[in-house]
Amino acid sequence: MTQEQIRAIYEDPKAFLLQGKKTKELIAAKRERIDSWNRLAESITVTLKPDGGSAPGGYKQSLIENAACNIIDLENEILEEISGLVNIEKDIREAIAFFVKDDRYKAVLELRYLNGYSWRSIGSRLYYGEDWVCRLHGSALQEMRQNAERALHSAQ
Repeated sequence: MTQEQIRAIYEDPKAFLLQGKKTKELIAAKRERIDSWNRLAESITVTLKPDGGSAPGGYKQSLIENAACNIIDLENEILEEISGLVNIEKDIREAIAFFVKDDRYKAVLELRYLNGYSWRSIGSRLYYGEDWVCRLHGSALQEMRQNAERALHSAQ
């Protein structure tokens, strides 16, 4: 872990852990836009007409071609964001493993921030009530923050 990451965990462990969720939301939004472009492309019927030679082959660029280009651009953006998400999730896994010692805390944090489960789902998977899961979560964040603080002070 870098000093910057340790400081971010110390200052706000929850914000550090939420990085992956935000990236997943961006990816999901772009996937929705791709679906929209696909629906648009499927609904278009175009008759190509000569335009006097300004485009290759002497035909105007089709609306379907524009939609396809937009889809490809968005898919490339998603691939870049997925690559970044892999690194973010790796950092989150490492932070949980390094700064959290209690296995129950680790499970709660991983299920919440890496798997995206609700408190109720986490509780049912771990056989705890929702209130207890929330308490474990708070204790896990506190432990994470305290251990990050120790790491910062020992590095100085």
